[in-house]
Amino acid sequence: MRKPTLWLIAIAALVIVVVSVTRIADEEPGLASPVETTVAQSGSSAPTTNTPETTTTLPQAPPLAPGASVCDRYESILSAGTVESPDLVEASGLARSRVAPGVLWSHNDSRGGARLFAFDTEGNDLGAFELPGTFAFDWEDIAAGPGPDGSGSYIYVGDIGDNFSIRSGQITIYRVPDSDPGVLDGEFTEVVPLPYRYPDGVHNAEAIFVDPIEPAIYVVTKDKELASIFRGSLESTGNETDLELVGTVFLDAEVSAGDISWDGHVIALRGYQTVWMWNRPTGASVADAFNSEPCTAPSPEERQGEAIAFDRDLGYWTVSEGTGPTIYSIPVEP
Repeated sequence: MRKPTLWLIAIAALVIVVVSVTRIADEEPGLASPVETTVAQSGSSAPTTNTPETTTTLPQAPPLAPGASVCDRYESILSAGTVESPDLVEASGLARSRVAPGVLWSHNDSRGGARLFAFDTEGNDLGAFELPGTFAFDWEDIAAGPGPDGSGSYIYVGDIGDNFSIRSGQITIYRVPDSDPGVLDGEFTEVVPLPYRYPDGVHNAEAIFVDPIEPAIYVVTKDKELASIFRGSLESTGNETDLELVGTVFLDAEVSAGDISWDGHVIALRGYQTVWMWNRPTGASVADAFNSEPCTAPSPEERQGEAIAFDRDLGYWTVSEGTGPTIYSIPVEP
């Protein structure tokens, strides 16, 4: 063959090799484009994979009709299962894992040590996991959310209870990586304490949530007459930081838990008999949202309901204190 022909053949072969290598790389695990995952629905067991429930785009909630409220999206209260663990008897908070599909996290109020309990949406026991170096003085709520830069997925545990006003206005929230319980060996390997101080004295609180839009932790006090809303930085400085009072809300009932939707646009607080919700318009702050009137969403009849958690589809879940409590699912109506 003539030399020009040989050069052409060589160039063509090189192009084929480059294309093939690129195609293989695209098919390698970890290099593929992200895809949406399927969330375990009510009545299904939790997978043991570590596939994140979070995606670049969350499902869109049904549009609200003129004059409708976010609470109009809900109607049915479904019994999903029963908590199987005999050691979780004071479920005082609830969080839906963003990392392990179908997994719920909870904790006892003030007994049973510094442990988090994992179970699936049917209540099947997935284990209890220690938080080394911590003390469960009065753990009252738990939340899932990002880190201080808005990325990642973490579980925040609120040691915020103060029924007898003995904490001198000091509370601690512990942060651990949101994890698949199937890969944990009995404990969390990373625990970050976030100590805070109220700016105006002593408060008893049972509700926390983490804003994913403007990353911060929010603590809502239990005062029946006028609940205070405090904002705290998610940065770990090693020192106690001051909470900022950003608002108050009158509900004529004690607030026993709280959460915010995964996209940050719906805030829920619950009492022992009521679930209140606030719509947060695009561009509004959490404080702005609380300045509007809440609506009331369906609330299961529970012995002592102190837990609520949104899932990625904007449905929410509740559970009560007590032995073998029922897990309730309140889905968005189609």
